[in-house]
Amino acid sequence: MQRSGLILAGGKGTRLGEREKALLTYKDKTLLEKTIDVLGTVVDEVIISVRDQRQQEAFSKYVLNVKLLCDEHQETGPLGGMLEGMRGASGNYVFVVACDMPFIRSDVISFLFNEAVGHDAAIPMWNDGRKEPLHSVYKRERVIPAIERSIQQDDYCVMAAVSQLPDVSFVNMDRIQFMDRELVSFSNINTPADLEQIIKKGAYDHE
Repeated sequence: MQRSGLILAGGKGTRLGEREKALLTYKDKTLLEKTIDVLGTVVDEVIISVRDQRQQEAFSKYVLNVKLLCDEHQETGPLGGMLEGMRGASGNYVFVVACDMPFIRSDVISFLFNEAVGHDAAIPMWNDGRKEPLHSVYKRERVIPAIERSIQQDDYCVMAAVSQLPDVSFVNMDRIQFMDRELVSFSNINTPADLEQIIKKGAYDHE
């Protein structure tokens, strides 16, 4: 089974003063570089979805041997990036992750790939029912038409596309905690305050 990793980096970072989330630094590396490093140990190829050519040029200074694909569909949120990345991926299964999650772990990602085999997707789920569709593995050929339909219907919620998949493995966080006890894999950055908290959590970095 060939595996692909897709990093969604096309967000505008509005709550960060329109700074590029992916280029924020943590431990002397950009979040983008950290994510690529982890994915490189798990997948056969890494793809980055960007919003436009300007962002593509800015990111190209930080990456090697990585596909940078511009979103064809603008103002569609993560779905547009997912669609472009899925179309450009070679793998049967694709791990999708937001660019602002500096604590992703290779063992958790491998676990999700294994959970996805024979299903349309493997999506982590919290005990209260919340899902993590941007830290999940999808079967490429099944999710592409689901995303296309959602965009055609002007429904840009990722879970709108997921809801069209008939065979999704929702993975309870209790199982993931055997590898990531504090579930720091799912920490992300949306505001300057989040960034400060991430820096304080340096002790939880399991590199």
